Amino acid sequence: MKIALYTNILRVRVLARRCISALEDPAVCIRPADAAADWSEVRADADLHLFLWMGTGLDNDFLKKASRNLQRNRTPHLIVVDNANHDKVTYGFSEEQIQTAWAYFRYDGEENMRNLFYWLGREFGGLACTAEPPRPLAWNGVYHPDWTGDPEDIAGYLASHYEEGRPTVGMIFYRSEWITGDFTYHTALVRAIEAEGMNAVAVFSNSYRDERVESPTLMDAIRKYFCRDGEPLVDVIISTMKFSIKAGGTCIEDLYELGVPILEAYTVLAEKEEWERSPAGLDPMEVSMSVAMPEFDGVIHAVPIAAKVRDESGEVSYAALDERMERIACKARKWAALRHKPNAEKKIAIVFHNYPPTNANIGSAAGLDSPESVLRLLMAMRAAGYVMDEIPESSKAFMKLLTDHATNDRRFMSVEQAKAADGQLTAEQYRAFFTELPAQVRSQLVRDWGDEPGDVLSYDGTLLIPGTLNGNLFITVQPPRGFGEDPGKLLHSPDAAPTHHYIGYYHWLRDIWKADAVIHVGTHGSLEWLPGKSTGLSDTCYPDVSLGDLPDVYPYWITIVGEGIQAKRRGAACLISHLSPPMQLAGGFEELEELEQALDEYVHFRAAQPDNIEAVQDIVREKAGACHFEDEIDEGDDFDDYTARLHNYVTDIKNMQIRTGLHILGRAPEGEGLIDFLCALVRMEHGGENSLVRLLAAQAGYDYEELLTHSERMTADGMTYGRKLDAVEAEMRALISFLAEHDYAPEAIEQAMVLPRIAAAYAEARASFSHALHEIVEDMVPRLRRTEGEITETLRALTGRYIEPSPAGAPTTNGVDVLPTGRNFYGLDPRCMPTPAAWEYGKQLGDALIEQYISDEGRYPEAVGIVFWAGSNMRSHGQCIAELFYLMGVRPIWLRPSQRVCGLEVIPIAELKRPRIDVTARISGLFRDAVPNAVHWVDEAVRMVRDLDESDEENYVRKHVLADTAWLEEQGEARESAWERASVRIFGDPPGAYGAGIGDLLESKAWETLDDLAAVYTRFSGTAYGGDGFARGYDPEVFQRRMAGLDVTVKNEDTRETHMFSSDDYNAYHGGMIATVRALTGKAPRSYTGDSSDRQRIVVRTVEEEAVRLFRGEAMNPKFIEGMKEHGYKGASDLANYLAHSYQWDATSGVMKDWMYEGYARKYVLDAGMQEWMQDVNPWALHRMAETLLEAQQRGLWNTSEETLAEVRSLYLSIEGDLEERSEGTV
Repeated sequence: MKIALYTNILRVRVLARRCISALEDPAVCIRPADAAADWSEVRADADLHLFLWMGTGLDNDFLKKASRNLQRNRTPHLIVVDNANHDKVTYGFSEEQIQTAWAYFRYDGEENMRNLFYWLGREFGGLACTAEPPRPLAWNGVYHPDWTGDPEDIAGYLASHYEEGRPTVGMIFYRSEWITGDFTYHTALVRAIEAEGMNAVAVFSNSYRDERVESPTLMDAIRKYFCRDGEPLVDVIISTMKFSIKAGGTCIEDLYELGVPILEAYTVLAEKEEWERSPAGLDPMEVSMSVAMPEFDGVIHAVPIAAKVRDESGEVSYAALDERMERIACKARKWAALRHKPNAEKKIAIVFHNYPPTNANIGSAAGLDSPESVLRLLMAMRAAGYVMDEIPESSKAFMKLLTDHATNDRRFMSVEQAKAADGQLTAEQYRAFFTELPAQVRSQLVRDWGDEPGDVLSYDGTLLIPGTLNGNLFITVQPPRGFGEDPGKLLHSPDAAPTHHYIGYYHWLRDIWKADAVIHVGTHGSLEWLPGKSTGLSDTCYPDVSLGDLPDVYPYWITIVGEGIQAKRRGAACLISHLSPPMQLAGGFEELEELEQALDEYVHFRAAQPDNIEAVQDIVREKAGACHFEDEIDEGDDFDDYTARLHNYVTDIKNMQIRTGLHILGRAPEGEGLIDFLCALVRMEHGGENSLVRLLAAQAGYDYEELLTHSERMTADGMTYGRKLDAVEAEMRALISFLAEHDYAPEAIEQAMVLPRIAAAYAEARASFSHALHEIVEDMVPRLRRTEGEITETLRALTGRYIEPSPAGAPTTNGVDVLPTGRNFYGLDPRCMPTPAAWEYGKQLGDALIEQYISDEGRYPEAVGIVFWAGSNMRSHGQCIAELFYLMGVRPIWLRPSQRVCGLEVIPIAELKRPRIDVTARISGLFRDAVPNAVHWVDEAVRMVRDLDESDEENYVRKHVLADTAWLEEQGEARESAWERASVRIFGDPPGAYGAGIGDLLESKAWETLDDLAAVYTRFSGTAYGGDGFARGYDPEVFQRRMAGLDVTVKNEDTRETHMFSSDDYNAYHGGMIATVRALTGKAPRSYTGDSSDRQRIVVRTVEEEAVRLFRGEAMNPKFIEGMKEHGYKGASDLANYLAHSYQWDATSGVMKDWMYEGYARKYVLDAGMQEWMQDVNPWALHRMAETLLEAQQRGLWNTSEETLAEVRSLYLSIEGDLEERSEGTV
């Protein structure tokens, strides 16, 4: 009898090979899992076909084809899948036989494998074989290279291999590895742990319980081997398990109660040399199963510790990566030390980010009042026993303390500050450290920055470490990345090494000052964006070189998912999520309010006194002129239509959500602030339930969309729809205020349900109201009140404890599941993007873009450039990816029930009812790293559409590929390579590099024309990427040809919590693309921003419209300005950044008008009250704003009066003189 075995499980192949050599009858052969195999031949080659599979379900192409053929031909076979569903398909096996085969498989081991083959031979081949029944082996146990006792005897093991007083590290590895008996990397890790003076308890287990064979859970093993007398025996756990143990039944609550941090170590699927060469580090499959999915368990990412090796027979095993073993052992020792060292003895570095690296921007954390947050943290740390000399009385005093010491801003650093710097790294100290670095790192540092120690932030041969010592705390400022020191590197070296000073800074913290841990404050720093592998870092990757083994605790904005994930994966961060800043509706104010009153008056006069309408028309024109609407809303011939468009615009501005301040770490919204936050949460639809504002509008007899988009209409009681919408919003606030008056007690819901508006509703509406109120009282408010966890969990992390994981996203669009904050957030399994829901939103975005372009140009766009960020796609579950698919005319195919994308299918032209649009994606470096699967599917979509037999009028992708192929052939390119180059539609950063270069270039002022911007954007963006997710090489010619052919550029936003003026990254990526098209073609493309923040109302606007909308609704809004002023130094810093980002967008895309600059000058710079406040809290920010306005004028972007210009110039010179006088002679 002949048995054919098919498996994707390494362990099964190893065990089967060992058995086969001793078997004569039945004969067993191991067959490849080849989906393209000819099953008529394969089927005849064996009497029975056995499939032992893991992971994928029966939708796997190979299993589907095999099953279909074997079933049809009634060939005996059994397919069993070791997954959550325990999938199986068979012909010829009874249920009892299936269970027996499964028991052999799950009990595992060489003996059970051999007896499985004998049993199959006896049962199905009639052989006279003796087959022992399935024999259970240990489900879990302890391993040590020197332990020969019973693996389940933990007491005996500890008696001989545990030393009291030492830190203890637990290690979890798969039972299957114990079964095969290859302990190469396990032994190396145990030895590395013991070499660091710690006890090692290495435990094997399955990751989930199998009820059919009654195996124990992983948590059973953890309690048995890692606990003693109910308390944790181990201080740190190192896990080499892939996927999520939570998915296998381990409860997060149990892990939190255990309280032991888990370091995730990777066993790499590639061979060592391949991993070392790879700029990606881990391949797309590993990113999903070894990186993304374990994040659901709250792990802290560590390093690869083993890679595959193949012996002469082809058998695969793992070999230890010795240097990485040392790194993870040291990292485990540092985390363990946090559990044992008294807080009074711990030294903690608190790192403020500082970009741009000037005194105006210390603590540059998006959405966070970082100085005030650290003050609150210091108070909590003092209460917990940390030693500090003082706590400044206010954030103002705090920032004075910091700026009185050495900072990154050498323009205003005095010689005395440099001499007295609390942190100093001598040249001798740095050289000693430098000689220990890997040769590749030393070579790169010298190549990019000259001989050590370099001259960046150097005084008298010593590298200055900015910051101030405060007892056992060092409050410091992260050093500059380096592009500002040498802007030429933006054009020539996007992947340039950080400076000597940068890595010297972290060396000083870690090895000279001897920090026990570092806290990076807020979103985001530069460490995690340094060159190196995408994931699975080596000792030549600069985040690893810089941070080393330091524990990294990182409070991070819950909304900024992608960048937070980058900090986890490349910065080894334990994230502590923090809440979004407060938000309100913009409302009416100043000129906008006066215009709306005039418009209301016009509507009433038109209805009641049409003969007197002309005087009101003149008032409307005057008020509209005061608002500068002439460029956006033309009066035309129909004044009624004109007023309607004005009315709708004003209503849109009034009802946009804007920020009204900053978040402070650990401070829960309360009072009116809590009501504001709840209004923002319930304004959007969540979980299929209608939003509260829409419910109230419907109950009043109106459709919310009609009120919002036809605000000029009149209600029966003589109110405009716009004012009726105000009334609905006021009613929603009053309803939440009613709950607040009763302290959100459950009984308040019953009382609210008898309020007239709700009591009069139909039963279905009442049920919806009840659901909304219960959600507010029982879910939203309790979650928000736990915001203090942002502080308490930061302190918990500093004691070496496990931090609970959570999903991430924007609370106002992704819902309250991301709350409470204070947790270690994760992203999304990249294999699931786009989800079916995101596909629907992506289609709407695509349709809206096409509709907008046809309205603007009267034809379909042929070529679209889209910016892909990881964060927005993680929050929206892939809606931008879906839009690209839809524009090209393909749709995803999902694997049920996992919802993973498993393929694409072409949408027929007859169904699409339009041409296929050609789309080029500029992916961020983070998108490349975090969503490699999407890169594959985008490339696959291009190839599918390119190869369709369709006309140029139907298929713009094929049309352009053919044209570009001919162009390349004309330049001498061979047909095949020309075809491949012409088909590339994914471009991004060079391997190991991040960013778009534009922000650094604009900050450096080292540019003259759009050509300079285009050159840097091309250098950062011109690397072509293929379907494997890896770079094909730098191809500036093809990239620029793609850019020059764009009709449209677009970047989508899925939340109002951030927007195009929130950071310079928006302009760097999207504005950089626009500038490149302008430089190459001499004209601007149509450029749009898709807004899906309200999933029930997806809108596409031009970039210019969005810029003006933000300027009017937020930048000039007293709510925003006064809200920022409440935050002193940081508020002033963020206002200066707002103006800087507006100017930067103007430099690339021409979005600013003179009157907008005048508004900034009037409200931000020349207003006497604003000047007085900024001089008091942050004079550097006022200096920066004046400098930005002057640069805008000098570059011809702002035309203003000589009087205004003189005022700004005089202010600039006055502040600069004051700041220089403070410095008393700069370095």
